[in-house]
Amino acid sequence: MEKGHLKEPDWDKRYREGFYSGILEPHELLVKYWHKIPKGYVIDVAMGYGRDANFLASKGYKVIGIEKSKEAVRLFKETFKNPDRDITCVLGDANYLPFKVNSVEAIIVFYFLLRNIIGQLKDILKKGGIIMYETYLRRQNKLDRWRNPEYLLEDGELFGHFKDFEILLYEELIAEKEGKKKAIARLVGRKR
Repeated sequence: MEKGHLKEPDWDKRYREGFYSGILEPHELLVKYWHKIPKGYVIDVAMGYGRDANFLASKGYKVIGIEKSKEAVRLFKETFKNPDRDITCVLGDANYLPFKVNSVEAIIVFYFLLRNIIGQLKDILKKGGIIMYETYLRRQNKLDRWRNPEYLLEDGELFGHFKDFEILLYEELIAEKEGKKKAIARLVGRKR
């Protein structure tokens, strides 16, 4: 994507071309904090090919993944063929979340940001429910390729969106893995 060009990426093409392939392990934040999630339903927003959904289902959660890319859903079905795991994949746009207020025990969001749905995410959670959120900060654009700032967080922004929650973890950091640096914000919060 060219700087200044605001066209949405072709997600199907990215998945077809292997942009996200090779990583089957769940996100580190989820591995560290999954046990804070009350048993029941978890929504995985922009689930990709389902590595986090698969992990949570292996722990006994009922996971509903919402994903816009048909190719990601196809890869999910090919990659995780375990009929014993309770995962429902919804092909859909996160702008139109089909969930009732106070209906789930947790919502996880990794490397995805639509500010206009944050209030809805909070409403969907039951009291005592957990939000787990990790995504890029605007500082990421100084570390590697340009990304649309509309989908990057300002410093302190993620905390501000969930300041009415009990914050179990909040950090902003430069993480490094396999020689790549990421400027990210991470939050685990419990709805009061």
